[in-house]
Amino acid sequence: MREMGRERCTALAAIPSFLSPSVSVVTKVTPPNDLGHCSPLPPLAMRDKGIVPAHCFSIFIRRREMKKMYTVFAATAFCSCLAAGLALPDKANAGPSIDFGDDGGYLQLDVKFQGMLDHTNFGSGADGQASRWDADLRRARLVFTGMFDDTWGAKFQTCAGTSATRNFGGGGYELSKNNSKTNSQIRLTDGYLIGMFNDQLNIKAGLTKIPLTRANLDECFAPLSHERSSFVYSPYGTDATKNSRDMGVVATGAFIDNHLKYFAGIMEGREGAATFYNPFQDKTYTTSAEPSSNLEYVARLHYSFLDPETSASAGGYKGTYLGKKGKVLTLGVAGAYEKDAAYKNTSPAGAMGTDNFFLPAITGDETVDYSAWTADLFFEYPFANGGVLTATALYLDVDFDDAYKTARAPGDLGTIVGGATGQRDGYYVKLGYVLPLTVGSKGKVQPFARYEDWNVANLLNVDDQGVQQWGLGANYFVRGDDKIRFTLEYYRTEYDKPTNLADYIDFLTPTVGTTTSYDTVAAMFMVSF
Repeated sequence: MREMGRERCTALAAIPSFLSPSVSVVTKVTPPNDLGHCSPLPPLAMRDKGIVPAHCFSIFIRRREMKKMYTVFAATAFCSCLAAGLALPDKANAGPSIDFGDDGGYLQLDVKFQGMLDHTNFGSGADGQASRWDADLRRARLVFTGMFDDTWGAKFQTCAGTSATRNFGGGGYELSKNNSKTNSQIRLTDGYLIGMFNDQLNIKAGLTKIPLTRANLDECFAPLSHERSSFVYSPYGTDATKNSRDMGVVATGAFIDNHLKYFAGIMEGREGAATFYNPFQDKTYTTSAEPSSNLEYVARLHYSFLDPETSASAGGYKGTYLGKKGKVLTLGVAGAYEKDAAYKNTSPAGAMGTDNFFLPAITGDETVDYSAWTADLFFEYPFANGGVLTATALYLDVDFDDAYKTARAPGDLGTIVGGATGQRDGYYVKLGYVLPLTVGSKGKVQPFARYEDWNVANLLNVDDQGVQQWGLGANYFVRGDDKIRFTLEYYRTEYDKPTNLADYIDFLTPTVGTTTSYDTVAAMFMVSF
């Protein structure tokens, strides 16, 4: 089975037949309550008084014994199926699975957790300038993948978290003034139809990743550093269901023995107006509406010069393969476009200090298009001594025709034409090295470093802001793979122009910013099975 699915489960054949009944047998057994005409067991006093007929009581006893048998039978079947899935330690990126049908169908479950602990030198105290600790469950996911046969299937993934203090705005670490867990709801992150026709054409239709930047296509649980960059996502939304994923159809395929790979997507793009909550002010911002309902078109192409990095049906990448893909050198380019994506002229709908200030007023019919292009490079080389060198770089340019200069509604500046996902350009480089030694029975250590430099149209209410970020850290892979991982990273964020981090976007009482940098130590764990 291709990477979009998983390898065929063969462990069931090795289990004795009396321990591995087919799923159809378990699901089609007659319910115990349908075997006779008596209701559930009457009270003991009623039996003692002869109110319950003897034959009915004897039928009930037989039914109770049969119910026990069915319970044991079903439990044995279920555990056998799970054992079959768990007995495949060499199966890549796959959790417990159950095979069904005569056409190679299966249902697979994956469980993934990522926890974070941050310490930064701003964010508490009366003026917000004292240091702060923040702990949260960054991602908690259940992934269900089902394939009816070798061609058709479906996948959906749920996600939850416990904190709103990460990735709100820009800079990689932000502050909430209250204890509201605004990201505590479980939501659907992916949900799509799978069609795997041949090596040259595979499709996903539904809610799926936008195939623009390599960073967005990197597996969430396999980054090189502790987290992706805050500046690599698409505009229009404030969470992963819009700025990382979108509704649409994405086709992928490969040529030249999987060295040449393409992605082509037609996505929903800008949809209506967006709202986002600012925990610094306990206010909700609203963007202007989309000028017209147009689709977004995305195309991506990569070429692997050494060993192929991915298969024909693979939907993305990893930030590090720990040398398991061989010698990899991949160059990628991509672009995205949507016509009439935003209004060029907007303003607050009310005076400063009123609630209407956070609503938009459209002051002209002129519109701007959204366009973006990116180029990226990935290199990984395993050495004979067990060391593995990983290097990656990305450049991204996002353009809204300088609409941030005239589209001054606070919501538009925060998440459409401005903000960490609005108009910007910049790059990052990352470097990692797996040390040629083992820590524990199988563990591998991977020190890494990164540097980012971004020019953002409007960030934290500062026009033409420049952001630099550099970090040093190390990953510890407990089993020698990416299933259980611990990461520690120190990083520093610097701004070209002073800003008000402690108050985020201080529209209500404009003041001159004083913060030009801050430091963060991040500890992270990941579990994926």
